[in-house]
Order: sequence, then structure tokens, then C-alpha cells
Amino acid sequence: MNELSGLARAVLAGITPYEPGKPIAEVQREYGLTDVVKLASNENPLGPSPMAVEAVRAALGRLNRYPDAGGYYLKEKLAGWFKLPSSMVVLGNGSAELVELVTEAFVEVGDEAVIGRQAFFKYCIAVQIMNGVVVWAQMPELTYDAEAILARVTSKTKVLFIANPNNPTGTLMEREQVDYLMARLPEHIVAVFDEAYWDYRDPERYPDILEFVMEGRNVVVLRTFSKSYGLAGLRIGYALTTEPIAQALNRVREAFNTNLIGQIAATAALDDEAFLREVIRLNAEGKRYFYRELERLGLEYAPTDANFVLIRLPLPGREFFGKLLRRGVIVRPVDGYGLPEYVRVTIGLPAENERFFGELEGILREEGHI
Repeated sequence: MNELSGLARAVLAGITPYEPGKPIAEVQREYGLTDVVKLASNENPLGPSPMAVEAVRAALGRLNRYPDAGGYYLKEKLAGWFKLPSSMVVLGNGSAELVELVTEAFVEVGDEAVIGRQAFFKYCIAVQIMNGVVVWAQMPELTYDAEAILARVTSKTKVLFIANPNNPTGTLMEREQVDYLMARLPEHIVAVFDEAYWDYRDPERYPDILEFVMEGRNVVVLRTFSKSYGLAGLRIGYALTTEPIAQALNRVREAFNTNLIGQIAATAALDDEAFLREVIRLNAEGKRYFYRELERLGLEYAPTDANFVLIRLPLPGREFFGKLLRRGVIVRPVDGYGLPEYVRVTIGLPAENERFFGELEGILREEGHI
């Protein structure tokens, strides 16, 4: 904390800041490169929804106005989409802000939150900021296990976070495991299911978490427009939950937490069904290509239900990340998740995927691993 150590809250000294993916411009400056491929942040390689772009252009002349603090039109659209009252929808500055709202609303000093050991790091940070206690649940085979989660639950547990599919592993907690968990989870716990990659799901295996919301269970479902709709730069997400929980989240939510352009873009994107179909098709095609190439190279990977693949390497993941940066390809090291031999790689456009595997094979040959 250096000179701020005597001023800042003591809890901040123990918080490791979230490490975002390196931006393209930074890598270009640092290494003197012009052709850089970013496969680090699970962004949509097709860009934003065209219908969203058109709506944004039409709204640019209104930037002098504050956004609708309640996000009326977007909430109404989402409510109609999911067939529930708009009072059960809460908007957020990306789904990451909604994680913070949950902890601000429900976690007091000393309260426990159960988090998967290889789950999205933002959950841990949000709990620590509120002086809560992070309780890690092991994730055998890099996926959530209901028994492992329940074994970590106590009378002090206030919140449970589950990313499904999970980031950074891409693995899915399937319907049978979720049903087993929810049948045994105590009622005093708020269960948060972060479904940022929901659109990439396999419907036959995917649990319908909204059923628990409609039953009145203490469940929050998080979704985002950052991934499949390509609106990561506008930071717009939403929660679907019970009215009492929604009311609590709105009490800690900033009035203008989602911006005017983000609301307009997201509302338009929901109608862009052709774009969404193409995004899903391209991702499925890219996933098959990843699997074939990884098997050809003899590398282990976690089968994914998202738009990225977790890959195990014969050298430290952060070392590989550095070597790849110098070749103009950005991926994500995940040693902070207890996975020092892995990297997470976003499924990009076909040419980007081919570029990654060409550089990967070159590095493996240089290091004598193939």
C-alpha cells in the first residue's frame, strides 16, 4: 500500500487486484508490433451486434442527457423475453458490478461466501472488500461438485457463487448436480449463478436456474451483453432474481450505473437473432477446430461450454504467455487460479485461431516438446 497504508482500509492490503487481459495497443507499444491478435478476454470476434450499432448511431445526439436511472425499456424488454415482472430484473455495469451489489447487499463483516477454487476471481475480491470470509470449495476435474460445495457450507455462509459455465475452465455444472445442490442448500444462503456464457450452452445439459427464481428461492441469475452480443465495451449486464432480492440490490445500486448508450445498444441487440445464431455457429466451429488441433499436438484441455478453451501446457503458462506476446498473440495465464501450467484462450475468427496454433506449435518445437 506504500504511502496509503495508514489511510486505506486494512482489508485492501490483502486483496490481489483483478488482472484483465492485455489490450492490443499496449502489446503493440511494448513489443513494437503492428499485427496483434487478442484471444485473452473472451470477447466476441465478430464484433458488436449490427442492430446495436445502428441503434447507437441514432442515439449519439443524446449524449448530453443522463440515462434512464431505472433502465425502463431494457428491463421491460428483458422481462418480456424471460416472461417475468420487470421488478425481478436489475441492471448492472456489466455482470461484474452485480457481483459487487450482491456482496454489498448481503455480506456483513465475518459472513462467509463459498466460491469454487477455480472460479472467476471477481467473486473473491467483492467478498473481501466487504470484510467477508472467502471459503474455497474444491473443483475436482475443474468443475463444480455439489458435495464439495455443501461440505463447505456453515451457519455463517451467506452467499454462494457459481459461474456456469465456469470461467476460466469452461466447464458446466450440469442439471443433475445443480438439482442435488439446490435440494440441500440451506434457505439462508443467496445462491448466485453467473451465466455470462449462457448463449453458448448445450440446452440438453444445461440446468434452468430461472426455475428456482420463479419458485421464490434465494437465487440470483447473472447474464451479460459483453460476450455473445459483442457489447463488452459498453459494460451492460443484468440480474434475474426474486423481488425482495432485487429490492436489496437496487438499494445499493448507483442511480446511473448503466449508461445511455449501453441501455440502447442492449435493447436493440436482443432483437438481433440472426447475429446471435452466427455467433453461436462460429463458436461451435472454432471449438471443433481447437479440439482437433490440441489432440494433434497431444495437449490436454478442458472440454468447454463457453467461447474459450483452457489448455494445459508442458511449460509454465505464464512463461508461454510471455513468449506468445512477443509473437503478437495475447492469451490469458491462469496461475492465479491455482493452474500454473494452463492458459485460457478465446475462440476467435478462423484466421486468428490458425495464427494461435501456428505460434503455439512453433514455441513447443523451440522448447523441445514436440
